Amino acid sequence: MPSQPEPVPVLSSTQRLLALRAPVHASLSPDGALLSLTTTSITAGTEDTVTRWSLIDIASGDEGPLPGADVGTGRGVWSPDGSTLAAITGTDGTASLVLVDPTGTLPTRTLDGASRVAGAPLWSPDGTSITVPCMRGVEVDRTRPYRWTRPSAAFDGMGPLEDPPQLRMIDVSTGDGTWMTDDGWRWAGVQWSPDGDRLAAVAGLDPNGLEFGQRLRIVGRDGAVTAPATPTCRVLRAVWLDDGRLVALLVGATDRPFGSASRLVVVDGEKVSAVAVTGDVELFGDVYGDSPAELTECPDYVLLADHGPAVIVRTGARGRMGIARVDVDSGAAELLVDGDRCASPIAVRRSTLVFSSQSCERPAEVAVLTGARHSQRRERNLTTFGPVAAGVTARRFVVASPDGPDGWPLDAWFLTSPDAPDGVALPTVLAIHGGPQAAFGESFSIDFHALCAAGFGVLYTNPRGSVGWGDEFAHAVIGDWADGPTRDVLAVVDHAVAQGWADGDRLGVTGLSYGGYLSAWLSSTTSRFRAAVIENPATDLASMWGASDIGFEFMAPQFGGAPYEAAEAYAAQSPLYRAHESRTPTLFVIGEIDHRCPA
Repeated sequence: MPSQPEPVPVLSSTQRLLALRAPVHASLSPDGALLSLTTTSITAGTEDTVTRWSLIDIASGDEGPLPGADVGTGRGVWSPDGSTLAAITGTDGTASLVLVDPTGTLPTRTLDGASRVAGAPLWSPDGTSITVPCMRGVEVDRTRPYRWTRPSAAFDGMGPLEDPPQLRMIDVSTGDGTWMTDDGWRWAGVQWSPDGDRLAAVAGLDPNGLEFGQRLRIVGRDGAVTAPATPTCRVLRAVWLDDGRLVALLVGATDRPFGSASRLVVVDGEKVSAVAVTGDVELFGDVYGDSPAELTECPDYVLLADHGPAVIVRTGARGRMGIARVDVDSGAAELLVDGDRCASPIAVRRSTLVFSSQSCERPAEVAVLTGARHSQRRERNLTTFGPVAAGVTARRFVVASPDGPDGWPLDAWFLTSPDAPDGVALPTVLAIHGGPQAAFGESFSIDFHALCAAGFGVLYTNPRGSVGWGDEFAHAVIGDWADGPTRDVLAVVDHAVAQGWADGDRLGVTGLSYGGYLSAWLSSTTSRFRAAVIENPATDLASMWGASDIGFEFMAPQFGGAPYEAAEAYAAQSPLYRAHESRTPTLFVIGEIDHRCPA
């Protein structure tokens, strides 16, 4: 008998989407002509990650591999003269720094003074040195008793904290390195001043355990550290202007309630001045997605220095993210990129803006806006990683909240497969975002596409407490994690059922972190859902206060004090104390080393 051909494996929606190239790092050459782009993908049907490093010609869009680059090398950053790329090779804990000739003429050179690299390198303005975060190699033998001095020995997404990255300066000519910091803080976000005398950086996770956020620091070449009078923030990004002033974007600053609007400040010597941004522009944006495209979420790119007193900054409103230019002297803001999508800046040179763009229907691509300083602007994609046809069809709609002044508008989305039959109510999963001070919207989600491919509708909204609709809306969840948001999400469910999109007898609910919390609350206090899949939830709020990596600082402002000060509020809103009332079949998906929501 003739041999039979090997059967072609049937790939799931998730496998197909993970096989697409996802942008994780980019650097634009000083002349704005070439983009160094690093992408990752997972070979279909395997768990093998493939890293690809390429150069894209901005004018033509042509892409080609970097000549002579070793496999696994990437995340290259251009030197000030455009002749060399400093790149990272190796994996976490063993990563090193190499210099690569983009023409492939000269051999790759390893900088021996940089080992255990833990962040992006940054060239000094004169190109003679590179500053890069590196770990010092501190190891703890966890097979024996050991001691830690922080309130939390590990942080979510980072793991153990005993070896936080410190700043190391590398001499490009010799490859030798010297430590600029050694203080137990976690250093990142390095930006050299235009004169090359000092750098701005972000120091996070106070080793004394007083604050879990990030602080702005200025470090001299001699290692002297000064601290501008800016508050601790959840995310902080700073860039230098040509005149030597420093502009900082403060996200989640601890001097204001959780969920408050992000803001810009200018640091000029010891003076710190707020920028009064004009117009209806909310900065930063915080729209959760679910994909490997790190470039769309990396805080290193959310604020860029433009020309003169102008900066390029990411914006966010109602589940969308855009890009604006802000004059920090006048506060005037001009939207450059907006629409039903989530965009994030990558680099700006003269009138060329490179950015990432994604939507709930399409995965992330890299795009370019030319004429960004002029009225005649032209936008085009530099990449086509995703399929030609969108994987889902999205209905975007607004429902009035049953509460709030005149009924808050609740932005909502209903996703279905393009092959879903018309006029048929679908079994539908209500997805709830984490936070609670965050948002869902136009960010791409592999999980949502997988559910749609399986025949489900996916419904999500931004209930009270979400960001992107002003401080009053974001603050409305403080002290009310449960009942108010429940009314909001059920109003959206009712609308989807009434429209004939969702089958009211075949509803499910899911969410992660705070989304897991509200899913657990709904599964215990309503009978609307046939099943619940609850991922990494907080079910006992008092335990969250005591056991979470951010618990003691995050929970008290949400509920009016610590559990011993507001015990009734914690207990009344803990799903654990309503679990005995649940009649909803529930699957818990728990991360064994989840430090954020361990209860």
